Amino acid sequence: MNVYPGKPVVILCCFAAVVSIQVSHGQVMLSPTVEPNASVAQPAKPSTPLVLHARQQSDPPLRYRLWPAPERRRPRGAMVAVNRSMLLVAQVSAKQKRDFLDRYDAWTDMPIDELPIEEAKASYLPFETAIGVLRTGENWMDLKYDLGLEDMSFSEKLGTLLPELQESRDLARLLCMRARVAAAEQRWADAVDDLRLGFRLSEITAHSTNTLLSRLIGIAISESLLETIESMIQQPDCPNLYWALAGLPVDRLFEMRDAIEYESTVAYHAGILAGLDELPDEIIGEARALIRLKELSDVIATMYDSVNSSAETTLLRQLSTGVLITMMVQPSRQLLLENDDWKERVDELSDAEAVLRASDFELSRIRERWLAWSLLPNELWDVSKAERDAAMKVSTDTVTLGGQMARVMLPSFQTATSSGLDVKQQHHRLLTLEALRMHAAETGALPEAIDNLTPVPAWSDPISRKSFVYLRQTPTEATLSRAAGRRDKKNLTLTIKLQVTK
Repeated sequence: MNVYPGKPVVILCCFAAVVSIQVSHGQVMLSPTVEPNASVAQPAKPSTPLVLHARQQSDPPLRYRLWPAPERRRPRGAMVAVNRSMLLVAQVSAKQKRDFLDRYDAWTDMPIDELPIEEAKASYLPFETAIGVLRTGENWMDLKYDLGLEDMSFSEKLGTLLPELQESRDLARLLCMRARVAAAEQRWADAVDDLRLGFRLSEITAHSTNTLLSRLIGIAISESLLETIESMIQQPDCPNLYWALAGLPVDRLFEMRDAIEYESTVAYHAGILAGLDELPDEIIGEARALIRLKELSDVIATMYDSVNSSAETTLLRQLSTGVLITMMVQPSRQLLLENDDWKERVDELSDAEAVLRASDFELSRIRERWLAWSLLPNELWDVSKAERDAAMKVSTDTVTLGGQMARVMLPSFQTATSSGLDVKQQHHRLLTLEALRMHAAETGALPEAIDNLTPVPAWSDPISRKSFVYLRQTPTEATLSRAAGRRDKKNLTLTIKLQVTK
């Protein structure tokens, strides 16, 4: 289903959503634990050889920049220009938007030298004013965009609209297409200008809020820009962009830690999620506990209503009749025996309060465990993979309402952490390809190995934390292989052909 500009993005499941890292016309935001249809693996397509043309570094080295030069940066609010640009996009007719978006994917899949230039130009011409306004904020580096999310109730967050996220993806598509057309016409400075603006849009979108939704869409924008660059560097006259790529602040662009921490704050106490105060230390009694349980049931109903699958509908019927809560009484009392604050007082609790206290305890325990293991640096993930996966998995057999809420709200840890790493790998591989082009410009051939390239080094694979696997078959043919990412496990090996100019 294609969603065109004007249809707002809604924060579902309190931002704990999983989106495909590919930029698509529409995103359905669902937690992986309740997603109705699992993705079906598709057979990998045979990779098309990537043609490289030898090219020296520019003189001066940073003649082309994919990030604003230090002297141009200004401490002004970047979202001002972005929002003004989006207002102008909204004034473009629905037909013109549809005409562009309907052809975007097909044009993006084409080699740049096969692009129908005049047709592509005509399709993005109505958006030129919006792009010009966006460009006024290219060097504005302040990312603050305070929507007051931290002070909203759960229901308010659940219903928050973020149409700017949808619009930012469409702005990114426009910039990618403009860059492709400029490359087809060998206007390399113009192409790089649009790409640089795109990377700024990526950062602004990613950090507009501290939610995973913002981060993942920002990263998706960067991925589309890097794919555009990979197409560009296969053109015979494309300048070498090694230093331009090296200048991108990838740790900032693909940073996920703040978003992971923010997501975890939402799932802190069951009472807070229901818009209530944190549970006091003293016993509150059956009547007050029943009121809180009703509030919790309403919150879960709201979340599951967003999913609208038959299994969750059954759960809602159970909740509405109190059947599920009744079934939770004995498991809840057992769980509270593991709680240092309540194990000596379990018998003093009414059934309703036992379920309530256990829900709060299980939700907090799952959240703290999830957050604690997310603090490990990437290099330790593989060392403790089994322990980490076991600790961070929210079982379908959770015994309380709090556990059910954790299943819905806490995002897939692998999705939350791997998206940025996979695109960082794409960035490092591009730098390695540009290093190969520079080496070939000096020697007239591909190197026998990439460990000691001249005049610039190859970059390492951030997933394997080793060099990309490089094998040369002939002076003009080689393969470059990357480690399998957690998200993208297809086409791991790239076939390289060096085109020698006689």
